[in-house]
Amino acid sequence: MSVSMSWFSWNEPYYRSPRREPSEVVTDTLMLELSWQMKEAERLQRERDNEYRRLKSGVDYSWLMSTPRSSFDISQGERLGLEDLCSKVPPSYCGSVIQR
Repeated sequence: MSVSMSWFSWNEPYYRSPRREPSEVVTDTLMLELSWQMKEAERLQRERDNEYRRLKSGVDYSWLMSTPRSSFDISQGERLGLEDLCSKVPPSYCGSVIQR
C-alpha cells in the first residue's frame, strides 16, 4: 500500500456544515488523517502478527480469528491536546503536515 494514501475516500459521505472556522476545518482534517493512520497501523500490525504466527506454526488459522480489539488508542486528554495543536496549524500548511 502506498504511503501517499490518505483517509480521503469517495466512498464516505461528506458533510459540510455552514460557516466553519478555518481552524476547525484544519483540526477535523488532521484528526481524521490521524484516525486513518492509526487504523492502517493496526491493520499492518495484524498482518505482521498473523504472518509471524503462520510461519511459526506452519498453519494458517487466520480464518478462525475474530477482529482483534484496537491497540492504538489515544486518551481523551491526549486527543484534546492534539486537537489544540491542530487548531494552531495555518490552513495553508495542512497538506504539508499530512504528507509528513
